[in-house]
Amino acid sequence: MKGLFRFLLAIISIAILACETSLEPTGEGNGAFDCSNFTYSDTIFYINENLDNKIIPVKNLKGTFSAVPEGLVINESTGEIDINESETGLKYRISYNPTGSEISCTYELTIGGINYLDKVYILDQNDFLAAPIFNADKNASSPCGKVDDNNNSDDDYTCKFGEYGPDDEDISDLGIEIDEATGIIDLQKTLDNDAFGDDPENGAELDASLYYRLQDQSLGVLNAIDLKFFYFETLAEVPQSLLDEIDRRNKDLLEKRSTGDFSNARVFAENPKAKPRPPYLLIVARLQ
Repeated sequence: MKGLFRFLLAIISIAILACETSLEPTGEGNGAFDCSNFTYSDTIFYINENLDNKIIPVKNLKGTFSAVPEGLVINESTGEIDINESETGLKYRISYNPTGSEISCTYELTIGGINYLDKVYILDQNDFLAAPIFNADKNASSPCGKVDDNNNSDDDYTCKFGEYGPDDEDISDLGIEIDEATGIIDLQKTLDNDAFGDDPENGAELDASLYYRLQDQSLGVLNAIDLKFFYFETLAEVPQSLLDEIDRRNKDLLEKRSTGDFSNARVFAENPKAKPRPPYLLIVARLQ
C-alpha cells in the first residue's frame, strides 16, 4: 500500500513540475521569448588582423539570424559574426527569430571604420570637401590627431589615409586628392588633377579603393573602403534617377532614431537590402 502511495505521489510531483515548466517563457512554441536575452558583448567592434575575430551572442540561442544592410558576415544559424570579413564603418541591425516563435528581436551593432556621405557636391557653390564619418556616427569626433613632437612630417599624425593597398594600390595615383591626416577628399583638386581626364565628359564615373589606418581600437590595422565618383558639368545634366538615388541614400543615412542619434546603417531604408557600399560622391562643376 505504501508503495502504491509513493508511486502516485511521484506521478503527481512530475505532473506539477511539467505544468510549472510549461509556463516558463522559453520562446520556443509559445512566443514568450524575452528579447533582452538577445545581445552581443558590446555594440561596437573593430577589425583585428592578429585575431580570429569572431563574436557570438552572449547566450546560446536557437533560431535564425539575419542583418541589414548588406555587408555583415553572419551565420544565420548561430548568430556568429566575422568582424574581419564584414564591411567596416557601418551600423547593422541584426534580427533574431527564436525557434518556434513568431517574435522577432533586434540588436544594433557597429563595425568601426569610416564612411562618406552619399552626396551631390557643387563646386562653384564652394562645396568641394568630402569628410569621413567615423564609426557610423555623423556626430562622432575623429580619432585622428597630431603626435606631440617637434617634427613636421606625415609620420606625425595618428591616422594615415591613402595608404598602399595589397597590390600597391594608392588612391592618389588616380588623381584623387585626399588629406593623409584627416581623410578629407578635396573634390576640386581631384578634378584639377585630371582624375576624370583632361576633358571630362558628363556622366564620367570613377571607382577607387581608399586604404587607411586609424589609431583607435583597431590599433592602426590596414582598413579599406570602396568609393564611387561621378562627374557632371551642371546639376541639370545629372539624370533624375541618379539624383533620386543620392537623395534616398542621404535620407536613409541621416534618419534620426528616437534617441536622437544618427544611423549610418540605412536600416530605415525602404529597401533595407540595398547595398550601402560604395558611397556615391557626385561632383557637379556648376549649379547652372
